[in-house]
Amino acid sequence: MENDGNIIIPILGYIIALISPLIGLIYGAALVFLKKDVALYQKHGRFIIYLAIAVFVISLILKYTVL
Repeated sequence: MENDGNIIIPILGYIIALISPLIGLIYGAALVFLKKDVALYQKHGRFIIYLAIAVFVISLILKYTVL
């Protein structure tokens, strides 16, 4: 069922991924690999991983291109 699980867990993951991409990446991977029985966590875990990678790449670009 799509709505199994608590929606607070993925929301917390998105916030963590925005603040600290490395911890967000670990959090998203934990949702994907450890919570295999809940489809909600699987879907949002992948999106949290994507967001963490995007934030990391954007922060590197801004760090090394903006004077």
